[in-house]
Amino acid sequence: MKTIHKIFLVLTLSFFTFFGSTLLAQTNQGGFFNREFNPEEIAGIIKHDAQKVIKKLKITKESTTKEIVKQLQDYNAKMDELLVIHSKTLEDLKIEFSKNIQIAIQNRDRTQMSEVRNLLKEIIPPIRQEADEYKKVLNKSLESILSEKQNKKWLKHQKQNRLQDLLEMRR
Repeated sequence: MKTIHKIFLVLTLSFFTFFGSTLLAQTNQGGFFNREFNPEEIAGIIKHDAQKVIKKLKITKESTTKEIVKQLQDYNAKMDELLVIHSKTLEDLKIEFSKNIQIAIQNRDRTQMSEVRNLLKEIIPPIRQEADEYKKVLNKSLESILSEKQNKKWLKHQKQNRLQDLLEMRR
């Protein structure tokens, strides 16, 4: 009876030792540090493809289509302006993030990232607030153009795109 327990224990330990090390190696290869950091998406600077939106909302009237394209082009132009205005800040943030990631990897210490977290908390909210203002204006203008059903689809589409961007950043 004791030999069966010993054999089971040895097999279990060897199993976890072998597969645990391969799982650890896989997470180190494709883990957090290999992801692309995109401060524009974190700040909420997201542009919309008019053709995809029209297809998603199943809009058939040409006058409605033209108005939606115009509204989305205006919105995208405002997002481009935000990018131009804040490009230096966002690029510096991206460089600082990359630098601190490399230091954290070398030192095997995540405390280095607290500096970047503080920078994010300081820099991103004002930019996000500007982007949210433009988004509210877009939503109001589209609400007057779209039917109630189409507007619900639009809001759902917008929310899904934002969530999808956030999920991609976390992968």
